[in-house]
Amino acid sequence: MFTLLPLKNGLDNVAGFFCQGVSAGFKPNGKEDVAFIRSNEPYDISAVFTTNVFQAAPIKHFLRYPKGFQTNFILMNAKNANAMTGEKGIEDINTLFEQLKTKFPTLHNPVMSSTGVIGYRLNVEKLSSAFDTFDFNAKDSHSTASAIMTTDRFKKELCLKVILEDGSFFHIAAICKGAGMINPAMATMLCFILTDASIPKADMDALLLPSIESSFNAVSVDGDTSTNDTVMLVASRKSNAYDKEAFEEA
Repeated sequence: MFTLLPLKNGLDNVAGFFCQGVSAGFKPNGKEDVAFIRSNEPYDISAVFTTNVFQAAPIKHFLRYPKGFQTNFILMNAKNANAMTGEKGIEDINTLFEQLKTKFPTLHNPVMSSTGVIGYRLNVEKLSSAFDTFDFNAKDSHSTASAIMTTDRFKKELCLKVILEDGSFFHIAAICKGAGMINPAMATMLCFILTDASIPKADMDALLLPSIESSFNAVSVDGDTSTNDTVMLVASRKSNAYDKEAFEEA
């Protein structure tokens, strides 16, 4: 037996993570358009990406890491998908992370996720200007969820506190963007899931894809498929609690 208790403030509830969204001037009216999720130490990450044969540079960059790698930083941006940009698109990501390391020296296997128009290289100088405004100790799920919005009419974030029969508990929280262009292949969608459950890496990999197949991949609007679709699951294991059945249900 277990209980799923909804909580407000999304990612902020999950132990071991910091997050924030800021404006680099890509969106009008000073709205957030660049964001990060980070941790003090590297954690396991599992991911599922678009089925489109044209994968954007952030996905190709991610896939160049060795299988089973750990990370302590996710960088996100809106307004530019960094798709159809070839090897230069990957080089731009590496340039951004080299610049970020001057602000965050403990950077370890950072990953990036982008959404927006395709066919244009990132404005590296403008995007990296956001690094000066990052508060690396912030816990601001709201601004992070807002930063990845494109045509979304509202931000999408949630958190579940999973209380087990013995009274122990863990959290699963997520932010997501996606509106229009939704095909049974996660189209034009980004989703970042954080947990402090003590979940084994094997279970992360085993539970993520089936959950997507029965949710994101079961929706269709207009049949288009994006180059950037991404779902990431990162586990800090700070709660010392876990139950596979409860985690799968949540």
